[in-house]
Amino acid sequence: MADGTMANGTLATARGGVRDHSLDAARSLLMILGVPYHAALIYTPDYHWLIDSPDTIPGIGLFADFIHSFRMPAFFLISGLLIARSLRKHGPTAVLRSRATRLLVPLVAVAATFNVLQLWLATLSVDPGLTLAAFLTRTLPDAFWSGGLTYHLWFLVELFACMVLLCLFYPVATRLYGSLRARAPRLARLFEAGDGWLPPALLSVMLVGTMGFDNISPLLLEPLPPTTSSALTTAISASFFLVGVYIAHLTGGPARFASTSWTVVLLYVLCFLGQVGLDHVQKPMALRVLDQVLHAVGAWSAFRLLLGLALAWFARENRGVRTLSQASYSIYLLHHAVVVVAGFALIAVPWKPGVEFLLIAVLGLLVPLAFHHAAVRRSPVLRFLLNGVPPGKAPEKGSTPETVPATPASRSYPAGRLPG
Repeated sequence: MADGTMANGTLATARGGVRDHSLDAARSLLMILGVPYHAALIYTPDYHWLIDSPDTIPGIGLFADFIHSFRMPAFFLISGLLIARSLRKHGPTAVLRSRATRLLVPLVAVAATFNVLQLWLATLSVDPGLTLAAFLTRTLPDAFWSGGLTYHLWFLVELFACMVLLCLFYPVATRLYGSLRARAPRLARLFEAGDGWLPPALLSVMLVGTMGFDNISPLLLEPLPPTTSSALTTAISASFFLVGVYIAHLTGGPARFASTSWTVVLLYVLCFLGQVGLDHVQKPMALRVLDQVLHAVGAWSAFRLLLGLALAWFARENRGVRTLSQASYSIYLLHHAVVVVAGFALIAVPWKPGVEFLLIAVLGLLVPLAFHHAAVRRSPVLRFLLNGVPPGKAPEKGSTPETVPATPASRSYPAGRLPG
C-alpha cells in the first residue's frame, strides 16, 4: 500500500462549510460495525451476553475483539476533532446547546422504548413465568438504577460528559496554553509540531494514568446510576477524545496522520495480537502498563488506517455512502433491539450458527436502515427523538452525532478486554 497522507486541509474542509465526506464515511462505518459486533457476541464461546446461543462459532470472539480494538477509540478521536472544530467556529455555549439535544434526546428516547423491550425479552428468556406487574414493579426499576436501560447507549453518556468538560474548560485551556507559549516556548513548539509519535505517546500516558484510579478510590470504578459509565470508563474515553481535540488544532489537521502503509498495518496487527496474548494471563504491573501502551498505539494505528482508507475511497460524495451515512445514527440506536429479537428467534431454529449470525447481522443493518429512510427522515417527531434534530430543522446530509454495547450490568466487552 502507498502512504495515504494528504495535503493540508483535506480533512478540514468542514471548517469552511463544505461537508467532509471522508470523515462522514469513517464515523458512519464505526457506528455500523456495532451490528456484526453485537451479533458475534451471541455466538462467542464462554461469553455471556443478553442472548447466548447453545451453538457457538469458534474464532468469532477474536472477530469481535478485532472490531472492539479500534471502533470506539477511533470514534472518540473523530468526535474530539469535530467538536473542537465546532468550538472554534461557534463557541462553547452554542456547541453545548446543540450537542446536548443531539445526544441526550435519543439517549432517553431509545432507553425508554427499545431498550425496555430488550429487557423484557431478555428477562422472559430466563424467567418464562414473569408477569407484567413483576416486570414493571421489580425488574424495570432495578434495571434502571443499575444502568440496564442504557445498554449500548453508554457512549452517548460518556461523549456528553467529555463535551461538557471540554466546553467548560476550553477558554481556560486556551489561556493556559498562551502562558505555556510565553514561559516554555520550546515545549509549546513541540506540541505545535505534532510529530507522529506524539499522539500515541499522549494516549499511552493518559491510559496508563487511568490505572491509578483504583488506588484513589473504589468509587471511581463504580458505575454512576442510572448508567453503566464510571469515572474510569469515562476517563478512558476522554483520553481518545482529548487527543482528537489536540490533532484538530494542528496544521493540516488529521489528514497529516492518514496512512495506508504496510508499516502502519503491521504495527496495528502486532499491538492487537499482543493484547490478545495478554488477555488470559496474570498481569503484574509491568504487563498492565504494556497492555495499556499496546491499546494506545494499536488504536492510534487503526485510526490512521481508517483515515487513509476514508480519504482514498470516500473523499468525494457517493450516493450509497450518503444513504448509509444519513442512517448510521438510527442504525446504531435501533440495531441492538433488532439483533436481540432476531437472535431470540433464530437460536430456536436448527440452522448452522454461521448462517444465523450472518442473517442476524444483515437484519440488524437493513431493518434500521429501511426504518430510517421510510419513517425517521419523513417525520419531524422521529427525527427529533431518534436523531436529536430539532423540529423545523432540515436533516443534515450526514446524520451521525459529532461524536457508537452493554449488558444490563456491564459493557459488552469480550472476556478479558479492557474498557474503551
